[in-house]
Amino acid sequence: MITATAEQSGYSNNSMTNLFILVLLAPFGVLLASEQNEVQKPGDESPWFCHNLDCPKYSLVKKYETFEVRSYEASRWMTTEVEGRYMNAVSKGFMRLFRYIQGDNEAGQNIPMTAPVAVAVYPTADSTGMGKSHSVSFFIPPAIDPPKPKDARIHTLNVPAGTVYVRSFGGFAMGTTDVDQAKALADDLKTEGLSFDETSFVAAGYDPPFRPINRHNEVWYHAA
Repeated sequence: MITATAEQSGYSNNSMTNLFILVLLAPFGVLLASEQNEVQKPGDESPWFCHNLDCPKYSLVKKYETFEVRSYEASRWMTTEVEGRYMNAVSKGFMRLFRYIQGDNEAGQNIPMTAPVAVAVYPTADSTGMGKSHSVSFFIPPAIDPPKPKDARIHTLNVPAGTVYVRSFGGFAMGTTDVDQAKALADDLKTEGLSFDETSFVAAGYDPPFRPINRHNEVWYHAA
């Protein structure tokens, strides 16, 4: 597999790591209280990696050695599109949505943090890099009627029920990590003869940076 390095992406390893921490540490500080209550709630059937946060619901269809097939229910997300290099784009998109759920909306309503933070990535033709257009999304639980955003760059995205191919991995996910994992997933799907939408993949993150172990990341391809 050809791997895009940090230098090829225009970042040093140190600058990428520092930016990653600056992007996510402060917003996810609101989750510190929930970290002390990690025991799964009675009757909560969500996966362990949701950590008591609302997540989109799915059923497991089939598990392969390196990926799994999930059938997701229809879901609703608040989404914003951002142009630029990956880490800068994720930073801007994340903070824009975080302000929205913290009450910067027409109703002044606070909305609980959910998981995952999903970033739509458009890989290059050879699947070794990514373009400069990204969309960052926060899941909205079905019980919540999302208020109208003040920021016109934020909008509602309704995702129909469908089949998603998912590859999971641990550690701290960076942009190049997501590209590598997505390339591995795409190769496995082709080996298995499974059709999927190759124009984009989703990088799904479930953990704040202050969680040093048992981290869970995913890349998704939607079935074609």
